[in-house]
Amino acid sequence: MCRSLLASWSLPLVAPLAACGGGSLLPRPGSGAGGRNAALLLPLSGSQAAVGQNMARAASLVTQGLDPSAAPAVLDTADTVEGAAAAARQAIAGGARMLMGPLRADQTPAVLEVAGRVPVVTFSNDDRLGAQGAFVMGVTPAQSVATMFSYARAQGLTRIAVVARDSPLGTASIAAARGIAQAGGITLTATLLRDPAAEGLVGAIRNASGGTLPQAVYLPDGGTTLTAFARSLQGSGMQVMGSVQWGVADAAADPNLAGAWFAAAPPDLFQPFSDRFQASFGEAPGIIAALGHDAALIAIGMGNAGELNRQGLLRKAGFTGVLGNFRFLEDGRCQRDLTVLGISGGGIEPLAEIAGA
Repeated sequence: MCRSLLASWSLPLVAPLAACGGGSLLPRPGSGAGGRNAALLLPLSGSQAAVGQNMARAASLVTQGLDPSAAPAVLDTADTVEGAAAAARQAIAGGARMLMGPLRADQTPAVLEVAGRVPVVTFSNDDRLGAQGAFVMGVTPAQSVATMFSYARAQGLTRIAVVARDSPLGTASIAAARGIAQAGGITLTATLLRDPAAEGLVGAIRNASGGTLPQAVYLPDGGTTLTAFARSLQGSGMQVMGSVQWGVADAAADPNLAGAWFAAAPPDLFQPFSDRFQASFGEAPGIIAALGHDAALIAIGMGNAGELNRQGLLRKAGFTGVLGNFRFLEDGRCQRDLTVLGISGGGIEPLAEIAGA
């Protein structure tokens, strides 16, 4: 089935993709799009400059061919709270009616203070920022947990342990798992924050689970932490599950993850974007870069529709970007439709799409 690319708005997923009925969805160069009334606040300098620059590159895939007045302003937050506040002030002075950013959770309150009644869509994945008035666009630990627990329950797996490195991601994933398990028919047998290099992981899970191994273990971390944990679980008989942190290419290439399941952006939406980014800039984009693309997409769409405001963000139809369908809630949280992918034979296969994680 051909997806709408931004609900009812005539915008591209990434050029040169076409609409369901054929023909380009990209606004014509020189058209009166309203994107300049929004601003992307990104770390273009400082320690996270590479991340911010890739987000800006991803946004440029949306705005290529448009009159500059149709594209959102891109402003540098640098590494500091003061830098984020200064970028927000510059955007407001330039007429911005919506701020997309910043990336960091610690910078978001300062941007909110400057913004006043102007909506702020933070790229952070800290859901707690919703209570302070931000809309949280980052892919959160809770979204991955909800996706995987929902799929596991449908497969008859209801006894699950969570193992993570002692980090903000690990702590947030365990907190999310506790809440989601309690509400969703899952028995959380163990929640362990561990050094990935420590031995005896299977024994630790068994002991924490009352002497019997659970049916599944959820590993939110990616990278070398995931590799270490997955190696330790070989032959345990537990179903290994994971989060969007895994990364499709890395997960598929790891022999320790054969048979595992993990949450991810829908491949039919993310992969065309990833391929185009790779062709344009010589590297893979990653999930955070994709947030920059989707922010530009919805900013232009909302500007064109005259909905560059809080009510526009809360539209019932939600949005579709390269990270899939998503919708904002009144409390600032974001619900995402993520896909469950399975690893088999060194390849990836879609297993299910979970709505509203």
